[in-house]
Amino acid sequence: MRSAEKIRKAAVDVATRLPYDKITYADVAKEAGVHWTTVQRYFGSKEQMRKVLMEERANHFLTDTRTKILEAASRVFARYGYAGATLDQVAHDAGMTKGAVYWHFASKSDLFLALCERSLTQLLQGLPQQLLAVFSSSHPMEAIRDLLEQQFAVCEREKGEQPMLFFEFISSSREPAVKEKLCESFSCLFAGTSAILQDLQGRQLVSSRLDAHALSVALHALVNGIVLMWMVAPNQVSFQTLSEAVAKLLWYGIQPKNQSPENDPF
Repeated sequence: MRSAEKIRKAAVDVATRLPYDKITYADVAKEAGVHWTTVQRYFGSKEQMRKVLMEERANHFLTDTRTKILEAASRVFARYGYAGATLDQVAHDAGMTKGAVYWHFASKSDLFLALCERSLTQLLQGLPQQLLAVFSSSHPMEAIRDLLEQQFAVCEREKGEQPMLFFEFISSSREPAVKEKLCESFSCLFAGTSAILQDLQGRQLVSSRLDAHALSVALHALVNGIVLMWMVAPNQVSFQTLSEAVAKLLWYGIQPKNQSPENDPF
């Protein structure tokens, strides 16, 4: 870590323990393991140092508050739906005032769209590592099954809260602003997944005979469709049985040619 980064981090750490007007160059220097004159050169003056620390704390507070609001909104929209949810409910769930919610989001639709974008972005962020690990495994079909079981287990553990939120996004797509944001977000999701699949095809871990974009859409549709059926008729849907069946279906359809059995129809 560079000296400047070390000093700034040390100052922020000290500010969690001492009032701003009591912090000295020596306090920060001791925390950073440097001479106090180095701290003085970095900040210029004690007033500037305290101003920087106040800004750091404010930025952390705002980021933390926004995250709490989005997490509360996720629960509220999943529980009551877009039409039934209110910003009062979100504020109550987050343990904040309604004014705090309005500070970050102009309206319920603004909050809903931010939540939609956040959810799909989080989904896409973990895919590259997950899919690479699955298809580079010595037993890809078993790895696919395990990944599906993990995803479905989350649905059961959360009692379908996140899938319910996902389908709430879809059902609210009649609203023009929501429809536009959904189209944009899902386009990014499909494009991102397609790029991952193309990389796997280049590594000869997935069949290159399949269109990556079409495969991307099909994979998301298949998994989401299974979750939807579970939500509609849970007593008819066994995630464990389906994970096994879907893993076989997927692997025999997308495995590279050099790993395909002689009777592989693909």
